[in-house]
Amino acid sequence: MRVLVVVFAALIVLLQTCPAWAIDPYAGVDPYWVSLHEPSVIEELQIVTTQRQTYQKILDDLDARFFRCRNKSAEVAQAEMKLVIAEVQKKLKPVLKSKQHQRLSEILLWRSGLPALARDDVAARLRFSEAQRKRIQEALAKTQTGMSEIEKEVKAGKPLEPLANRYRELKADEEQELVKVLTSEQRTKWTELIGQPFDVSKLGFPAFKAPELVNTNDWINSKPLTLQKLRGKVVVVHFYASGCINCIHNYPWYLEWQERFQDKDFVMIGIHTPETESERNSDNVRQKASAAKFNFPVLIDGKSENWNAWGNSMWPSVYVIDQRGYVRFFWPGELKWQGNDGEKFLREQIDKLLTESI
Repeated sequence: MRVLVVVFAALIVLLQTCPAWAIDPYAGVDPYWVSLHEPSVIEELQIVTTQRQTYQKILDDLDARFFRCRNKSAEVAQAEMKLVIAEVQKKLKPVLKSKQHQRLSEILLWRSGLPALARDDVAARLRFSEAQRKRIQEALAKTQTGMSEIEKEVKAGKPLEPLANRYRELKADEEQELVKVLTSEQRTKWTELIGQPFDVSKLGFPAFKAPELVNTNDWINSKPLTLQKLRGKVVVVHFYASGCINCIHNYPWYLEWQERFQDKDFVMIGIHTPETESERNSDNVRQKASAAKFNFPVLIDGKSENWNAWGNSMWPSVYVIDQRGYVRFFWPGELKWQGNDGEKFLREQIDKLLTESI
């Protein structure tokens, strides 16, 4: 439902103001999967040229399955991602050296922080007693309860900055409680498990291979396009529905970007996926696109084929794709919702991507 746009647009602010959340722009995605796509992680693993091509192809081939999971139920998505992760681990085993696998494990612990103490493998390595495991679960449950309350207040439209501060306080309290659980010997062992320091502030910039557009043979202002043929250009893909007021509020910024970047290697593509019956009428979509003064390509996605290929779940959603064909930034909801400035944020990212060398 479109009301979800409001919730997600508000949550995006928390993603930006709370570093621990900003790491993952795709809520709920397994940190292992995201980490494999992080430039800082790839650099830290010292993946050499002879490994890089194979490494990237493995991820690229599986990214399509990852995107399709994003709008599935939690149960279905988790089951599919479990298979994806098992496959990527199997394929990467002969590609990465043992030291690289070890460093990746360490980085994941740095990324998770002390909540990783709840993992079975970590608990076994640190030889926790049942009493210790219970205290860890209680500390994490307390944090989760607090976060659920914060989420309710976000949905209720409460001011976000105080909620972000409460989140930080929750995590700080959680860390203090978890540290108290460990014996001196276990703290030493934990330090060994996480290895050399890793700067988690460098995380939060994963690059996922963008799903290819599904050609429905129903385009406005363009012949059929493919992302493959648009390599070398920065592409913005926005999903919308012509009767969606949240989408309509974004229109001025799309038009402004189209004008601002018209002489650059830039392409704007709208994907119209209907929610209501009237939005399924191609003629209506064309009329409204003309009235909105859209002069950029629009792909009419009457059967939600692109919606599902991208695993999209809300109107509007904006994806920024770099010149190599990778999704680098994602903004769900209105760009200017309740004082947020998603327009400025994405515009600045487009500017940067246009100057990247490929």
